[in-house]
Amino acid sequence: MPMKYISTKTSMLYEESTTAKRSAILIFGDEVQTSGSSVNGRIKTKFRNMQGFVDEDHLGDKPALELYFIDVGQGDSTFIVTPSRKKILIDGGINNRAFGFLAWKYRFDKDGPPVDIDLLVLSHADEDHIKGLIPIIQHPKVNVRRIIHNGIATFKEGAFKTELGDLDPGNKYLVTMHDTVNDLNGLQLDETFEVWKQAVLDEGMSYNAVSSKTGYIDIGDPDIAIEVLGPCPDIYKNRPALYWLKDASKTINGNSVILRLTYGHVSILFTGDVNTEGSKILLNDPKIKANLSAHIYKAPHHGSHDFYRTFLEVVRPQVSVISSGDEPDHGHPRAVCIGALGQLSRSSKPLVFSTEIAATFVEAKEKEDKKESSSEKGLETLDARTRDANLLGRIYFKRRLHGMINVRTDGQEIYAARRVAAGYWWESYGPITPAP
Repeated sequence: MPMKYISTKTSMLYEESTTAKRSAILIFGDEVQTSGSSVNGRIKTKFRNMQGFVDEDHLGDKPALELYFIDVGQGDSTFIVTPSRKKILIDGGINNRAFGFLAWKYRFDKDGPPVDIDLLVLSHADEDHIKGLIPIIQHPKVNVRRIIHNGIATFKEGAFKTELGDLDPGNKYLVTMHDTVNDLNGLQLDETFEVWKQAVLDEGMSYNAVSSKTGYIDIGDPDIAIEVLGPCPDIYKNRPALYWLKDASKTINGNSVILRLTYGHVSILFTGDVNTEGSKILLNDPKIKANLSAHIYKAPHHGSHDFYRTFLEVVRPQVSVISSGDEPDHGHPRAVCIGALGQLSRSSKPLVFSTEIAATFVEAKEKEDKKESSSEKGLETLDARTRDANLLGRIYFKRRLHGMINVRTDGQEIYAARRVAAGYWWESYGPITPAP
């Protein structure tokens, strides 16, 4: 069956070739399989496990760059599929929802080859970014080719001067850094990072620190450019060192891995949990500052109030995505952050999405919510490598689809969508022309 891709903002999946009754709405870039000849301008189409008919003139041969901002609650996880079908995973949240997304998208409970993740990015080692990656890299149906990180590990209390390691005598730099996983041998890591380290060792994965000195990363897609813009290190005693930013929390966040991905005329900026202090360091480097402008922006730190307005004035995003949960202690996203993202956009009609807000619009009935909560609790207690966990993860994540933000581009125009009802029904935007 020939592979095709939706080439319009949306396209109906009709139940029959001659009726208006539809079973789903497909969005730009969705991959479908077609068969047979055109009937009444429609062609028989399979999308995931659904069969129907799509208008033939809504289909194209060119795959899009696909961005999935996964609803992982109070945490971060973004999955990217490039036009050459290379795959990137940035962070994994604190729970099994990122695993559930992969189990849903690639049907881990069914027989089939493993999924290659060409680049896995740990922006920094806070639990709401690292913990959900562990079951993914351990999964027999996932083959991770390369892991990059910011060089900061987390240690047991008392192992060093701080929970991130030792500082220089003037408390200017964090000097305990690691590149490869073997650099951590013999060190007293905290519980989560010890499990992470052992999982990386057990799987024998490529694992290296990156910084603004790294430059570009090649993942095998000639149409995609990925530049590392942060963290921005200095040199202390002839070795790289990262700036100490008042305390451990600000330091690990402010030194997040920051990536700028470019495809055609469209650029996307991923910022981890970078804060005011980290943003100032980036802006102090003219070469980095010149490359921070982006059309699509993964807003840092779940829409926290700790952002630098001048940084946003340089980015000027047209489409912004905030990943946040319903944790009352955090209160994310903050209104001041949402307002600034809109005000400082280069667009007269900026788009600002929040995974939490998107999910709230389509909350299920109270009875269904209880089922969902039960499913997630059950998923957390299962070994993610088992068929039962794969099936439960796929079923559970399908219920969480409404919180996920989809952004797609062909390098010329941008499309964005969020689900607004059960099944594949969307609030969609586009085409958006990338503004200079």
